[in-house]
Amino acid sequence: MKKTITRLIAISLILGMFSGCSKEGAEETPVVESPGQVEQKLKTSTGEDAPDYSETLTTDVLVLGGGGAGITSALTASENGSKVILVEKIAYLGGATIISGGIVPAAGTKQQKEAGIVDNNELFVRDIFRPSSYSVRKDLVYTIAENAKGVIEWLEEQGVVMSLITNNLFYGQSNYRMHIAEGSGAGMTQKLISNLNDDENIEVMLNSPAVELAIEDGAVVGAFIHKNNSETILIRAENTILATSGFAANKEMLEEYIPEMVDAYPLVAPGATGEGILWGQNLGAEVANMKAYQGHGVFSEELGRSVDLNILYRGGILVNMNGHRFTNEHKGYSELSPEVLAQDTNNVYMIFNKANAEQTSQFQDYVDAGIITEANSIDELSAKLNLDQKKVAASVEDFLNGIKTGQDSLNRTLFPEHFDGPYYALKITADLRHTQGGLVTDVVGQVLKSDGTLIKGLYAAGGVMEGFSDTAGPGYMSGNGLLQAFVFGRLAGKQAATTKRDEAKVVVMEFEKEVSEEKPSDTETPDGDTVFKDGVYEGTGKGYHGDIKVKVLVENSKIKNVEILEQSETETIFKAAEKPIIDSIVANNTYSVDAVTGSTKSSKGIMMAVENALESAK
Repeated sequence: MKKTITRLIAISLILGMFSGCSKEGAEETPVVESPGQVEQKLKTSTGEDAPDYSETLTTDVLVLGGGGAGITSALTASENGSKVILVEKIAYLGGATIISGGIVPAAGTKQQKEAGIVDNNELFVRDIFRPSSYSVRKDLVYTIAENAKGVIEWLEEQGVVMSLITNNLFYGQSNYRMHIAEGSGAGMTQKLISNLNDDENIEVMLNSPAVELAIEDGAVVGAFIHKNNSETILIRAENTILATSGFAANKEMLEEYIPEMVDAYPLVAPGATGEGILWGQNLGAEVANMKAYQGHGVFSEELGRSVDLNILYRGGILVNMNGHRFTNEHKGYSELSPEVLAQDTNNVYMIFNKANAEQTSQFQDYVDAGIITEANSIDELSAKLNLDQKKVAASVEDFLNGIKTGQDSLNRTLFPEHFDGPYYALKITADLRHTQGGLVTDVVGQVLKSDGTLIKGLYAAGGVMEGFSDTAGPGYMSGNGLLQAFVFGRLAGKQAATTKRDEAKVVVMEFEKEVSEEKPSDTETPDGDTVFKDGVYEGTGKGYHGDIKVKVLVENSKIKNVEILEQSETETIFKAAEKPIIDSIVANNTYSVDAVTGSTKSSKGIMMAVENALESAK
């Protein structure tokens, strides 16, 4: 496999004397500038002098971290013509993605259409916002929603088979939009790793932790790498992408930001140690949502994985070691996690009946694993679990009263038809999956300082960046972690590959009021049956940053094609509107179509330009 890396090797030049080169016979001593002298301005993120290093490599894009975000960033940067070096601190790639469920939510996909599911980004956005009570950044949420469908399509281009889950409406989702990869997270990640290894533009270094960022005149110009856990080298790059994950594996940072999860079972990527966040902070980067995280409240240490959460939704209850119910069990798995950990010994019992067990597909697996305790009555079950029988009986009585009245003392309102025996119990705790706070970025992953300006040359993708699940606590919509990795891996990878460090500007998403600033047209808006004169027409409309100019082709009296000739909009926002608006105009034979949410002004500018062009075609 051909791998292209430019190596800068120190060369000592020995110059001899040449006839006629010295003045009056005096011997001249040449001034030789060594690579060491060129690099003398290099600092680390702390402002300290660069560490000693034995070698310098150069590349277009340097990716630090080999999880889902890092792999996606590297592949995308290569797609956009860049040479890439990806370094990973441990011996394998995959990070948290390889141990995930491989489930990605998206609206408007072909899988939904094939299943007859009607969905849209507005509903998707609403569901993302709900766990945080609408407190997270609007631009991040809309960026995620508008790029999720493209992520599903890209994954399939990479050879990942994505299927829509229609037998289970995930908690917090208002529609069937969860797409699962064949082989789950492991199957998905192995496909991407295979493509990464086959890409001649990408060099992968394993067992090579980044020890610091390389800083020159305030900009990030690469990183110092402990290559093969031995010699320190410098990798210079036009742009550097931090894909180093969050800090779920850093106990000190957990104690500072998320103390309630310190005792959680650590179902985390071992490389999620938070150094990328710390380096950014050293450079003045803003951080946000550092107290937010994803946990899972029904983890079995004996099985080494979560048990079926739907046992609770079907009418199971949670009882702590004192025999008390302590929460409304019908909530998200992440929201349950701190409540479980707050109980004595960090363990509780999940209690359910035979009717529930019969609907649990993995129940026999639990029996075979020896984690199920069975009894004919609640008192018998309490005795077998060494729980206070009176307290457990009182907890169950309150639950039974809820079945009768529609609400119990813990405000649960969703109940089974009955809670008759026999009964089963299994012991659970809560795990921590990943943190949801980190470096603040713009909508393409460029890292921002607290004053809103860029740290030139530095990008972030995945768990190292500010999340959009919640501002603090366990609020989380299933699939958010992979969305953050893939969407921002794609965005950061493309931006880093196509933007010179010194030319980078903050990319923002514009939101406008849905009230048109343009005067209403004096002519009637055409419908799909409108007949236009064949020909090619040009027109101009007003976008957010200036004029948008289009060329419209009419054939057989219908709009055949629309081509953008000129525009000065923000690239990411305009691209989000361009294809959907043009496709809709052509399909409906009218310039009056629905605007793309988050790109309203660009959408209207295209429509106005087409309307202006078609004035000559009537």
